[in-house]
Amino acid sequence: MVATSDGPEGDDDRVTGGDCDPGHDVVVHLQAAALEVIAAVRAFLDAAEGVVRDPAAAVTLASSLAARARPGHGEGDEPEGVQRIRVT
Repeated sequence: MVATSDGPEGDDDRVTGGDCDPGHDVVVHLQAAALEVIAAVRAFLDAAEGVVRDPAAAVTLASSLAARARPGHGEGDEPEGVQRIRVT
């Protein structure tokens, strides 16, 4: 039995060779999952490459995220339509 696929975006995930057996769906789903993992790793590697090529941008992003994560950030200056509800 040979598994074939056109890639993560392809609609042509199938198993070829012989009659379909009970494991057919399992193989197709595992193929799709593996292709999604590969796509995610590629995206991560692209982001990592960007950080290596331009570390200043990564520092700026990290600083911005850290500033937003500080307790009390934004109190009193919420955008219109946002209501802060304190839970005690």
